[in-house]
Amino acid sequence: MDHRAFFEELKKGNIASCYVFEGPEEYIKRSALEALRARLLPEGLAEMNETRLRDPDANAIIAAAETLPFLAEKRLVIIQESGMLQGKAKDYDESKNAQTLTEYLKDIPQTTCLVFYVRDKADGRKKLYQALKKTAALVQFNALDEREMTRWIAQQLKKLDKKISAATCQKLIFTAGNDLYALHGEIQKLAACAGEREEIIDQDIDDICVKTTAYRVYDLTAALLRGDAKNAFTLSQALLRDGEEELYLLALLQGECRRMLSVKILRAGGMSPDMIAAKIGAPPFAVRQLSQAVAQYTDMQLKKMTDLCMETEYRVKSGQCAASGALEKTMLQLLRIRAEGR
Repeated sequence: MDHRAFFEELKKGNIASCYVFEGPEEYIKRSALEALRARLLPEGLAEMNETRLRDPDANAIIAAAETLPFLAEKRLVIIQESGMLQGKAKDYDESKNAQTLTEYLKDIPQTTCLVFYVRDKADGRKKLYQALKKTAALVQFNALDEREMTRWIAQQLKKLDKKISAATCQKLIFTAGNDLYALHGEIQKLAACAGEREEIIDQDIDDICVKTTAYRVYDLTAALLRGDAKNAFTLSQALLRDGEEELYLLALLQGECRRMLSVKILRAGGMSPDMIAAKIGAPPFAVRQLSQAVAQYTDMQLKKMTDLCMETEYRVKSGQCAASGALEKTMLQLLRIRAEGR
């Protein structure tokens, strides 16, 4: 099941005896665990009815599961970083312990709820995982899509007596990224800085939010498109000072050039910004900005810019040229292509 199905079942009071929580969306995963704790553990007695184990062997898990709860219906046993599900077991025979636990999982006491909490994805080849697929409730915590994330942001702001438009929400996601832990922090900052004002606006995001590397490269590309060499090189030097690798920045720059070419071609074909955004997987507001910026370029110029970035990245990866200075050289060549068409 996915996280939505899990929360629905929890609301109905349908609680499995054993869960596997896995997937890349850690914030929702942690929230699901807290919701399960709140449902199972009586207030004031949580510590007496919860056991947390880090990469335990089978005997430790069974001992915790066999311990009766105190003034509660169930004991919650949380297993984290298990070598039987991910990585390598440290102090025990993985195969033997997995077999022991597989047999035990067929008949877990009704007084116990086991949760195997996996950071990111479990290793599907592991014997214990294969057994859990048959006996446990597997809950997948995948990244939220744009609609879910927009709804989540609006809900978080509503708790703070704030609201946000869909377009501004898209800008926030594009600016700050889709990691919910990071977004939660940015939401808190936005609400605090808005003060008495109810609605979060675009300017708040520009003024306050920490920008992702991808967004900063977007800013860099926009500066290159404008021919603003000073700002572009200031942005690139800041990225390098922050420890970003030149090859990584080159790849992002190539992606932006490819996106510009796509916007130019699709716009000429009569597609609206919203349609283009859906096709290339970009926020509509970013497509609208790019549509204005690329209007002064020919298709040939944008193709030359894209090909230049691709060729440079290939040359660096293949060892034909050094990574050091490759980004700066590429930016100078992009500015030259811009000047050639004027």
